[in-house]
Amino acid sequence: MRNFNAHATSKIRTKLEKTGTLRWFHWLVVALSLGLTFFAWNLARKQQNERAALQFDREADQTVDLILERMAKYEEALWGGVAFLRTVDGNIDHDLWNRYAEALRIEQKYPGINGIGVIASLKGDQVDTFLRDQQTDRPSFAIHPPPNPDESFPILAISPLTGNEKAIGLDMAHETNRIATARKALATGTAQVTGPIVLVQDELQTPGFLFYAPFQANGPKQKSKSEFDGLVFAPFVFHELMEGVLDKTRRHVSIRIGDGSDKLYDELVDDEADFDADPLIKKQYSVDVYGRTWLFDVWSSKSFRESVDSTQANSILVGGLIINSMLVFLFSMISRGARKSLQFADTLTADLESFGLAARVNKIGVFDYDPKSGVLKWNDAMFDIYGQKSSGFVQSYASWATCVHPDDLPPTEEKLRASLAEGDSYESEFRVIHPDGTIRHLNAKGVIFRDAEGKASRLLGANTDITRRKLATDELAATQRMQAAIQEAAGVSMIATDTEGLILMYNTTAETMLGYTKEEIVLRETPALMHDPDEVVARAAELSVELGRVVEPGFEVFIAKAIMGESEQREWTYIRKDGSKVPVLLTVTAIRNDDNQISGFLGIAADITERKKAVLEIQNANNCLIRSNEELAQFAYVASHDLQEPLRKVTSFCELLKEDCGDQLNEDGLTYMSYIIDGAGRMRALIQDLLDYSRVDNDLRRTSEVDVQKTVSFAIDNLSEAITETEAEITFDHLPVIQAHPRQMAQLFENLIGNAIKYHGNEKPRVRIGGEVIDHRCRFWVEDNGIGIAPQYRDQIFGIFKRLHGQSEYKGTGIGLAVCKRIVDHLDGKIWVEESAMGGCRFQFEFMEPNSDEEVQTGDLELAAH
Repeated sequence: MRNFNAHATSKIRTKLEKTGTLRWFHWLVVALSLGLTFFAWNLARKQQNERAALQFDREADQTVDLILERMAKYEEALWGGVAFLRTVDGNIDHDLWNRYAEALRIEQKYPGINGIGVIASLKGDQVDTFLRDQQTDRPSFAIHPPPNPDESFPILAISPLTGNEKAIGLDMAHETNRIATARKALATGTAQVTGPIVLVQDELQTPGFLFYAPFQANGPKQKSKSEFDGLVFAPFVFHELMEGVLDKTRRHVSIRIGDGSDKLYDELVDDEADFDADPLIKKQYSVDVYGRTWLFDVWSSKSFRESVDSTQANSILVGGLIINSMLVFLFSMISRGARKSLQFADTLTADLESFGLAARVNKIGVFDYDPKSGVLKWNDAMFDIYGQKSSGFVQSYASWATCVHPDDLPPTEEKLRASLAEGDSYESEFRVIHPDGTIRHLNAKGVIFRDAEGKASRLLGANTDITRRKLATDELAATQRMQAAIQEAAGVSMIATDTEGLILMYNTTAETMLGYTKEEIVLRETPALMHDPDEVVARAAELSVELGRVVEPGFEVFIAKAIMGESEQREWTYIRKDGSKVPVLLTVTAIRNDDNQISGFLGIAADITERKKAVLEIQNANNCLIRSNEELAQFAYVASHDLQEPLRKVTSFCELLKEDCGDQLNEDGLTYMSYIIDGAGRMRALIQDLLDYSRVDNDLRRTSEVDVQKTVSFAIDNLSEAITETEAEITFDHLPVIQAHPRQMAQLFENLIGNAIKYHGNEKPRVRIGGEVIDHRCRFWVEDNGIGIAPQYRDQIFGIFKRLHGQSEYKGTGIGLAVCKRIVDHLDGKIWVEESAMGGCRFQFEFMEPNSDEEVQTGDLELAAH
């Protein structure tokens, strides 16, 4: 807070100089330090034991849970067999069962299982019929031992057969353990495990058990002699089961499993390399497993002993003793050299000054408050935090209270009174108002010192400005409220689940769309409730092919792509609570935590009923439009063909008349004759251009690779007469190869180059052609030094029959540029004209390069050129 005054410093220095021997309080410090060392050592030792116990409990629980989880997987396999039997109405033979079992791939998916088979439950009067049926395909089939006259439980089929040959025909009724469990499974309709037995297929004669799942061949109704109930079962040799479940290298505990007085599996023997005869910790679990009670004895192993860190407590003890030795050495040094102590004190004073400087730099305000006198002392940073000047501010409790926001002062004072009355510390958050009206948020923390009577005598603490943090927290809370409001007000269904598919969030739109309330869905259901099962099965098959692995119908169908980091958008059918269906566009994304681990999934679904209707209407309209265009094109072709024949006759007879009777006509007659021939020619050109215009749709249906360099050359060849006549100069850069329709590209360039030559003005025409392809976007241009086009007409010229000049100035039909625009429009592109640096026009067109859908017939380029 403030430096000691010179008088106080002199007194302290005098005391240090008088210090020449080790005094009683030095030895007290050493004794207290030793006591603290032994206390810390004892505490660390206890914590070490607690950590070991926690580690052991975790590994023991994990080991037991892993066995129970694997048993649940085996149960799923058995119920799968039951479901398969239902699909064939119980009509099962060994070959059919073997094919089913091979499809399960039990050795890969269910390690530790010895096979999976079917047991028939037969009454006494069903045995003979059953034997005749089985011996039809398998003459050697027999029930052994000989069946009980009242009931029999023979094994009908088992896969794999290798290693299980002795089990075929074995009657479960020959042994009490097997038959009792079988009867219980059939009676309860639940999966059951037998007590310990020795399997006929186990040559080592070690403990094992059978796992049953019951089925009914024809439901609860009366069965004929050829119909029977039964069980799907799996035999297990316990040590093989454990080898398939538990990897000894990945655990630090040993386990023994028993069923009553019988041992099923035992690692607590000297033969085990990791067995610890004197374990640090051991524990016993009693677990109900499908009708049996298994006892799990779990002991810590040698590797567990090695994994437990036992050095910390000893390190603390050794370190404490070293520290105490150093304390003795330090006190000795102090007693021998007061000057060194003074130097140390000076260094400490400098450190305190550094701390004060750090507090000022970081704007940490330090205060010292005397509750008895009301005197309050501040460091310089406190004045900055409160916006006050040290020169005119009275450092007192009353002055501080005037700076606090009026709304925050009562609760802040109440906290202060409560802390001073009973507490050891004080903490509060409040607002202060600067003289300029600025409001800041502060956090105050302090330590309370008490006198011999227990009354608060001093409060020493610090203030920090938390305005930014407070505003950020408020902004975050507002954002969260806004997000919640958006979820509720969104026009789409929003459903969030955990990683297992349990629904955690279900917004109001989802309630409206599906008819289920939040209370019916959240933490109760999965998305399977609202999906069409047939679509789920079909999608599972598609994903299995796409991903190269089996995707089971279920929650994975919706999240397979999201797990891979993709956001999948797909159409699904939702089934409402009332059974009606609604098509939706569902987007599924993964929700990730701060460690980028998937913590859940979000599905956003939009009702696309109206959109699908609109798409259908558009398709119908497009079909009508296509038919109409085809009919118009056919009409134009027929009409133009019928028009061209009379025009050819008019032209031919006029030319014959002019040739034969030209000398008989006067000058006006010859002029009129020329008008007729010229008009007929223009009419034929107009009809031909109309045909070209109408054929654009059909000609654009096929695309292939087009060398634009060659296409432009062909177009120039077609215009050779006009080029020669006008002495036109045509240049072009290296042009790319693209995907397009060669005939139409040639026509497009021929029309644009022809226009550039035609509208050349008084100078010889100069035409330059260029093009480029960037990211499959094609752009080409044709520019000239011609007469140009005024800006107000640049949009009009692409209309059909649009001309800016009369026939006397420039001949033409007004269709050429319309054909160009039609070609570019069908490529989903655009064409425009602008002023050229050469003085004339610059025609540009661009389009996205289409995909090649089939090869164009040989000679298309040549046909385009001619």
